[in-house]
Amino acid sequence: MNELAEVAKNWLQAMNEHSVDKMNSLCWEDVVGEEIADPPPAKGREKIANSYRELFIAFPDCKCEVLNIFSGQDQALAEVRWTGTNKNDFRGTPATGRFVDVKIAYIFKIDGKKIRKITEYYDGATVAKQMGL
Repeated sequence: MNELAEVAKNWLQAMNEHSVDKMNSLCWEDVVGEEIADPPPAKGREKIANSYRELFIAFPDCKCEVLNIFSGQDQALAEVRWTGTNKNDFRGTPATGRFVDVKIAYIFKIDGKKIRKITEYYDGATVAKQMGL
């Protein structure tokens, strides 16, 4: 596995550990997190960290399984299967107790062994349906 893919894999492992500090350590201070299904982009490590803290509270058992990682030039693409149970409020929506199972594609723009940008693609309608919304 090359260096770019390794950075992406380490970030995803830190996410599985629910370790916001580890996730942050792999990113530049001015990293941008763009979640296509839920704009606008989060700018800066702390904003991204706060969104993941909220996710880990809402889905305390969430995890991802890496299905594929590809890399080239200054980017890595990771395809994951993300699962979790919605046990607490999330983004203004009360907990539903429902299990979510969705594929997500993450594109990591990497500079100097650290992440500059994370773009996340998933089907928001599928997530809402699985949550019972």
